[in-house]
Amino acid sequence: MKPNALPNALIVLLGATAMGLYASTTEREAFQTEPGKPEVPPAQAAQSEADSTGSFRPGVGTVIVAELVKSLDAGKLKVDDKVACNLLQDLLFKGKIAIPREAKVWGHVIEVVRSSKTHPGSRVALVFDKVVLPNKKELPFQYPAVIVAVAAPIRGTTVQTTKLADMPVQMAKGKDTGGSVLGAVSSNSQLAGANMGSSKGAIGPANRGVIGIKNVVLDTSNAAYPVLVSPKGNLRLDFDVQLLLQVAARPKP
Repeated sequence: MKPNALPNALIVLLGATAMGLYASTTEREAFQTEPGKPEVPPAQAAQSEADSTGSFRPGVGTVIVAELVKSLDAGKLKVDDKVACNLLQDLLFKGKIAIPREAKVWGHVIEVVRSSKTHPGSRVALVFDKVVLPNKKELPFQYPAVIVAVAAPIRGTTVQTTKLADMPVQMAKGKDTGGSVLGAVSSNSQLAGANMGSSKGAIGPANRGVIGIKNVVLDTSNAAYPVLVSPKGNLRLDFDVQLLLQVAARPKP
């Protein structure tokens, strides 16, 4: 071995290690929002932050559409009570499903003010800490997720349609031509123009505030977290009320 071979190898190894550390740090910083910088646009469905174990973590700006598993009643809630929601939409990251809609979001109550004779209104504040996948694996949020919109439950409806794409047509095996479709429709005289199932009222990432629920206001005057407010009586949300959650930015010191 040449006298300079070992030092040169060490130099190459140290240089590669330093570049790896720099790349890892840069990747983590790409999914974080520093104080004073704008949050990541909610149109980006999900983000990733790799922790020390390499696990996926929903990062700042991640938006989640969910619905309550159980009803909430300010007259019965206590601080630290657990709150669970079912995801209504898959969360995507880099074109792939990172969190399926079968997952649950878990949070807890951080503030409750009940209605009373001296204080007719009520207040409830929630924050959400993690997603639990169907296989029970837990994915903690980078920072707590807060409520940015609340909406009435999705309503199931029926619509009359003559569009083939909306009809439950049973195709013959191995046939997918236009003639086969028409044949399948014509074989059931009650199909064309029949009432087909549909739904209304689903919220999305662009929604904010309270939608379709009376006597409930989302108070965003608190910089730390929004608060659900009922001007009169104890606030109550049904078990299938929709919530739009967003992972909040880094708390200010």
